[in-house]
Amino acid sequence: MSSLHQSFRPSGDPVSDNVHRDTASLRDGRPQRASSLMRRYEAAALRPDLTISCKSHVAPATALFEEAATAFARGTLIPTVRGPVAIEDLLPGDYVQSSEGAQPVTWIGSTSYVPGVETGETTVVQLSRITADAFGPTRPQADVLVGPAARIVLRRSRLKSLIGQERVLVPVADFADGDRIVQVTPASPVQLFHLMLGRHGTIRVGGIEMETYHPGKTVTRGLGEPMRALFLSMFPNIGMMHDFGELTMTRTTRDVIEGLVTA
Repeated sequence: MSSLHQSFRPSGDPVSDNVHRDTASLRDGRPQRASSLMRRYEAAALRPDLTISCKSHVAPATALFEEAATAFARGTLIPTVRGPVAIEDLLPGDYVQSSEGAQPVTWIGSTSYVPGVETGETTVVQLSRITADAFGPTRPQADVLVGPAARIVLRRSRLKSLIGQERVLVPVADFADGDRIVQVTPASPVQLFHLMLGRHGTIRVGGIEMETYHPGKTVTRGLGEPMRALFLSMFPNIGMMHDFGELTMTRTTRDVIEGLVTA
């Protein structure tokens, strides 16, 4: 394994290194702020000069940071121009096949969940197992395990007249039915990833169109400058929020879409 890959892999004990409490300080015997859960995130980015940055970051385990690293489980095969590659073996600069054509990976985020350790805004982490043929023959061909940030494309022809497009992005977890899509709580530590391309779009994972990373249009609205700076520090390939580009599809939920098309 190359030293670059080694530097991108989380190191140390997963409980102490990956998740810890930022405890409140005391002044005159009184806590000054509530404790918050912190998590270690690994980030690899393709800089503008085409060098690769690999760094660890400690940040709050909130949706802002969690969604940047929790879409695909270790072992997920990503369609690249040279064939399927496990997501943990991808590097920034590798070209993947996407809905926007062949594009370079510009950023990869990763973190690990450890069973029995409380997580940010929920106390139990549930992954989604998409079973073989869940969305039709060979879609996927074999089971695919994804994290809470994973979204897939939902098509409804009637949406064209309602919102101007017939494809939207919805969370995989919205399809959980205990049969085709099963929510599972990991029994052992699991490493999760997300990846960003030059332009937001989708990639086919097991024959299913799944979203690449984009923080969203208003994700940092209302954030203080320190938290905004901490978030952007994870993206040395990005100068400002505008540099993430445009979302190519609307994000919503399955319930909202089904309500629209059946109204």
